[in-house]
Amino acid sequence: MEKIRFKEKTFEYALIGYIILLLCWNFYGLTSGTFKALLPIAIQGILLFLIFSKNKNAKIGIKIWPIILILSHGISFLAKLFKIALGDEINLTELLNKAVFLTIGILIYVFNEKYVEISKE
Repeated sequence: MEKIRFKEKTFEYALIGYIILLLCWNFYGLTSGTFKALLPIAIQGILLFLIFSKNKNAKIGIKIWPIILILSHGISFLAKLFKIALGDEINLTELLNKAVFLTIGILIYVFNEKYVEISKE
């Protein structure tokens, strides 16, 4: 049976902690009346289940999830930069937020390729 193995435990714990933190944030958004938080809650819940069960599909899930983060926050970041170039006011908090999420997505993608492997047991 094939299972995933994290070569670096720090990455595993950081990834699980980050997903749990986002899951809590989305649950807070859901209690505040933002029903569009249901999709991220479902995705993050499935991803946590795959990681904890050491399912071989977790590597693919961990690969797809940051791609979604990179695309969504990257496009949003570039759009914000474009609006600033056209003369919109600079909202540094929003810009930094998008840059941080974009960077985290890139790091998760790179570390997934480097530190997660599928092993046969």
